[in-house]
Amino acid sequence: MQLLPDPDKGKWYALGLLLLLLLAIYFLVFQGFVERHRALNEQLAEATAARQKYAALAAGIPELKKRLRAVRQQAGQSDHFLKADSANLAAAELIRTLKEIVSQHVTQAQDCLILSNQLTRDREPEQFERVILKVRLRCRYDILVQVLNDLEQHQPDLFVDELRIEQRYTRSARRNKPQPRMLEVRFDLYAYLNKPVKKNDAKK
Repeated sequence: MQLLPDPDKGKWYALGLLLLLLLAIYFLVFQGFVERHRALNEQLAEATAARQKYAALAAGIPELKKRLRAVRQQAGQSDHFLKADSANLAAAELIRTLKEIVSQHVTQAQDCLILSNQLTRDREPEQFERVILKVRLRCRYDILVQVLNDLEQHQPDLFVDELRIEQRYTRSARRNKPQPRMLEVRFDLYAYLNKPVKKNDAKK
């Protein structure tokens, strides 16, 4: 007598095979789609966060511009700048200031002589236009120290650069005695105009 297969058992086998087939189809087809979708969602979230960050920064730009204008206005009113509004007038102002400082410390003109002063072009422009004088002095050491100190403390601000000093001795024609020590001094004296440097000007 031949036994017939159990129909319920065959149904369970068929259902199991169907589930395995569905899982295989999911992993082969839908798994990649789900992963790509998840990656896109993460990228979208990052882009949204970045957009919100840049939007917050953009919202603060007007306030930053306002503060920048206030700083520039305050700088423009500063006593650190020369009063002149052109390079030639500024050079005249520098020369006048140098002569006044020197005259305050000498009793005789030969104690500290301004041998030359020449206006020169600023080849390395900074944020504001700079006026430079190439100065040459013949000066006693003690007077030179006082002159340089006054230049450093002056308002508007004055700056001394490229300072070069050579020592010279002179002797009295009558007694052949050494005279007060004289120095040959060269330096760049510069100050700033209240004129911001334009980018095009800085490249010239």
